[in-house]
Amino acid sequence: MEINIKQALREAAYFLRSCGLEYPRSEAELLLSFLLKRERIYLYCRGEERLSELGRQQYWNLLERRAQGEPLAYVTGRKEFMGLSFIVHPGVLIPRPETEHLVEWTIKWVEDHYSDSSRGEGLRLLDLGTGCGNIAISLAYYLPGAEVTAVDLEKEALRLAARNAEQHGVSERLRLLGGSFWEAVPVRERFHAVISNPPYISLEMLAHLSQEVKKEPPGALYGGEDGLDAFRTIISGIQGRLFVPGLLALEIGQGQAVPVISLAKEIPAEWEVAIKKDYAGTERVLLFTLDRALPAG
Repeated sequence: MEINIKQALREAAYFLRSCGLEYPRSEAELLLSFLLKRERIYLYCRGEERLSELGRQQYWNLLERRAQGEPLAYVTGRKEFMGLSFIVHPGVLIPRPETEHLVEWTIKWVEDHYSDSSRGEGLRLLDLGTGCGNIAISLAYYLPGAEVTAVDLEKEALRLAARNAEQHGVSERLRLLGGSFWEAVPVRERFHAVISNPPYISLEMLAHLSQEVKKEPPGALYGGEDGLDAFRTIISGIQGRLFVPGLLALEIGQGQAVPVISLAKEIPAEWEVAIKKDYAGTERVLLFTLDRALPAG
């Protein structure tokens, strides 16, 4: 039986609400606009338009996947980040809005410390643990003169990052390397900024993650018993890797600012440290600025 868009949305929102989703109407609209390949405003302007029986069944299949806890980004295969649309799929971490702060503060740091190169001309940036490439590609997109290297252990993540880079026209300035953090980066290479959103979920926090988040790759979430394993690796390998002035920019979890800063104090350098909060008031980004050269590690 055919129904119109307005009726389909009403049914879908009721179904998703009954399954306990927090934003049933919004997600019902997102899924239908995805299926129809239309903007959400189309659903309001063409509410009386009929859906075929096939269209209704396809829509219901999407709704059932979402109701079973599959992340919305995996259902649609897309996630917006920094105003750009990224391809995502199971096995790769879904970009988070709070990670935009990491990119925004890195760009601001470049503008403040290399004012004669606000477009990033001549700068070399490194993204450790790139996933779908959202951080590296956003930096390359908004700093069109910069060369960006992106590292990930997972081959599938690198393939996905390559697709996203091509989609946004930055492939020629993005180098993708396979491996675990510093192990993938050629010895003696240096960068103006090293950026990372590493896995930082502790063992205690892991037990409290929602079932939806648990569908994302554990390796991109779990940071060891105290959540600091990746930070230890990144910070211990930073010696000899930064130009001066140089930046180490890290996304952190709640309550991790002090312990991560303590790790950096073990490196023989005079860091200028800034803690940046997200819109919820959570300490989210650490900026370590290096104004004097570090000895080689």
